[in-house]
This record gives sequence, C-alpha cells and structure tokens, in this order.
Amino acid sequence: MKPQETKFTFVYNEIKQCILEGQIPPGNALPSSRMYCEQFHVSRYTINRVFDALRAEGLVDIQPRLAPIVVSKKDSCNSSNTVFEILKQRESILQLYQTFALILPSLMVFSLQGCDVEIMPHYKQAMKALRLGDASGEWSSPSKLGYDILRIGGNSLFSELYSTFGLYNKLAFFAEDCPYFSKHFLRGSVSVTSVIIDTLKGGEPLTKYNQLSDMYQKLTDSIEHTLNYLSETTPKCPARTGLKFSWNPMRGQDYYYSKIVDDMNLKIGLGEYSVGIYLPYEKQLANQYDVSLSTVRKALSELEQRGFVKKSNGKGTIVIEPDDTKLHQLALNSGYVEKALRYLHALQLMVLIIRPAALAAAARFTREELDELTDRFTSPGSVYLADIQEAVLKHTTLEPLYVILSETNHLLEWGHHFAYYPSKRHTLSHLNKKAITALRQLYEGNASSFADGMADCYRYILICMKKNMVEKYKFHNVANIRVPEKY
Repeated sequence: MKPQETKFTFVYNEIKQCILEGQIPPGNALPSSRMYCEQFHVSRYTINRVFDALRAEGLVDIQPRLAPIVVSKKDSCNSSNTVFEILKQRESILQLYQTFALILPSLMVFSLQGCDVEIMPHYKQAMKALRLGDASGEWSSPSKLGYDILRIGGNSLFSELYSTFGLYNKLAFFAEDCPYFSKHFLRGSVSVTSVIIDTLKGGEPLTKYNQLSDMYQKLTDSIEHTLNYLSETTPKCPARTGLKFSWNPMRGQDYYYSKIVDDMNLKIGLGEYSVGIYLPYEKQLANQYDVSLSTVRKALSELEQRGFVKKSNGKGTIVIEPDDTKLHQLALNSGYVEKALRYLHALQLMVLIIRPAALAAAARFTREELDELTDRFTSPGSVYLADIQEAVLKHTTLEPLYVILSETNHLLEWGHHFAYYPSKRHTLSHLNKKAITALRQLYEGNASSFADGMADCYRYILICMKKNMVEKYKFHNVANIRVPEKY
C-alpha cells in the first residue's frame, strides 16, 4: 500500500499552495481555524501548527487574537520562469479544465436548488467584481462564490473537489499575469460572475446546466488558446513534465486496516470471495497488502463484526452469509452514521459525474469489448454495474476525471453490506436489469441513453439505500439526502 500522508503535511501543503497561487492575496486574512477544521476534518491543534509553520516561512503574519495575514504569495521568481513552469504542466492544466467543464455544471445545478443567492458569504464581493468588469485581481470573488454554492449544497465532497481544482488550475496566473487570457476571456462577451449570478437568480435546472456548461467550456477553450499562444511566443519552450492530479476524500481517515476492510468487503460483495470460501491466511494477506499481521488481524476483526466472516480455530477465516442482526448493531454505532452519510454523499456525486464520464468514454468501446461484457452477465449474483464501470474507467482519458471516478468508487466500497443485504437478490436483480438496458443502448449506438442509464443505476442504489437506512437502520439524519434529478 502507498504511504499515508500525515494530516499536518496535507493541510500545510494545501494552504501554502493557496497562498503561493494567489488564491489568498497579500494583506488578506486566512479563513478561521474553525473553518479549516471543518474543511480538512482535523483538530484545531493541527491547524495552529500549520499556521506556525507558515509564519516561520514568512508567508503569514500572526497577531494575538487575529487571523493570520498573508504577507507573501509567490516564490521569488520572475515572470519568464513562471511561464516556463506553466508550459511544463500544459497538458495537465488543460486536462484539469476539460474535466471540470464536464462535471462542475451538474454539481453546481444540484447545489443551487433551494439556495438564496443574497445570503451567500461572497455574494456582495462577486457583485462588486461584476460592477468593476472583472478587473484584474477580482477573479477570486466569483471563484469563492462558486465554493459557497457547492458548500451550501450539503455535500462536502463537492466543495472538496472544487478546492482541489483551485489548487491545480493556476487561475491566478492566467487572470492576473497573462494579458492574453484577460483579453480573450475576462473582458470578452462572457463574464464568469454574470453567468453565475444570472444562473443563481432563476431558471429551470436544464437552462442552468446549459448556461454553466457553456461558460465552463468557453473558459476551457480560453485556457487552451492561451497555452498555445504562450507556447508559440516563448523561446526555447520547455519540455512538458506534467503535474499529477491528486484527490483523496478519505485523507486523514484512510487507515491501512480500513483500506483492507473496504477492499475485502468489495470482493465479498462482488462474489470474488463467495460464501463458504476460506480467505487467504493472515500471512498471505499481510504480504498481499504489504502491512503487518496486526493490521490484517484488525481488518479481519472488523469484517467479523460486520457479520461477513467467521474465524475458525485451526482452519482460518471463512466467508459467511451476513447476519442482519449484526448490521442492526453496527447501525447503532455513531461512527457508522457518519460513514453512512459519506457513502450516500459519494452516491450523490457518482450519479452526477458518471453521465458525462460515460458519455465521453462511449465512443471508445469496441464491439468486441461489448460482446465480452455481455458474456460476463451470466451469474445472477454478480454486480453487472461494476464491470461496466470498470470499462468506463478504462476508456477515461482525462487523468483528473479518472482519479475522481476512482476515488468516488473507493468510497462506495464501504456500502456493500448495506447495499445488497439482507435483500440482495431483489435489489441486485433490478440493478442488473438497469445495467443490461444501459449496455444495450451502447450496443445500438445511443451514447446519450447509455450515459443516462449509468446515472440511473447509481440513482436507483441511492434511492434504495436511503430508504433502507431510514426504515431498517433508523438513520433518520439521512432523510434529507437529496436524489439528483435528470436534466
């Protein structure tokens, strides 16, 4: 398993990058420690350590009882060096904008439902930016308003994704230090702020979606044209090295034993480890996952608590039919309530992002692949959706989109014991029918209907799980989880 990043290192690097990228300009205060605690799911002690480290680097100034003030935002480098660094990462930056042009419109429209524009924290700042005509330096207000929208939408994964986008998109450079971009986008016919404000103030979801899609596509096109211009006008254009996109929604909670539990939970749910089969010996699992025996034993103990396996002295650990009584006992654990919410939020996210991802991947499927997928759909205990999702991932060429889909998929691994038990046959039968229908649309060359069908599969899981968690497990606080509509 890959090494875990400490909470301190992760938070420190993210806040530092926000300062260096100009997202928090010099003279402005950092968000409060309380807000950072909520955003990064860490203690105030960790945030205060991060503030002290930033002060030691000379990036912030800290006065008693006041929020830290940014005193520097960029490394001491000239503009030509900055352009060189941007051009080195050209493909990565463009792929990032292309990815978010695909997924942000649906996330924004979903989050906008029921929102009151004028009470959003950065609404007044955005309106001021609009009056100033998006002057240089005012790009951050509409960007922060976008974060407000996604945060108020109730799904923390949305705002986490948006924050990660901000860490990689180099928007401060394009908006403040690149006149070509400002001329062709910020001062063109389209204003980011005006589109967002107009969208917020009314209109049907489909209209909002189309407006935002158009705006984000024009932003992406402008970024691409700017990168081409910089490449053509920069002597000795540097070789492209890329910048690997990373998003880990479980950072700080991704303990090694939890990863093993989720992976084995998935394999049991998909039938790789079927009922009556003995799991590999503890030493074999330790070698497989590259962890200690104690970590493996902790993972197996967790699986036994869930009622998925049973230890047999001298024989090993055998997979058993999950016990509904144990699932009810787990539901009484407050930690499981939090994980259940995270699981449903991941389903919400997947419903919204799988459609554009499946639509983009559809043209890359071959007839042979479709035949092979169909041949796999013979076992009634299999989850056909998992096979189709794996194929969509295989044909996802945008690296950031691949990472987002993969990480969301990992979050969904947790929910198999809720998703398919105790009514696995009924739930799975309906889900498999929907998956087969979606694949049939792809066979017939209808990529849009295929993408809609994939979203409908995850929508069905979300509806079923929400109902089960409220009615069977009494997770009443999930009753407010909204099911994304089609648009």
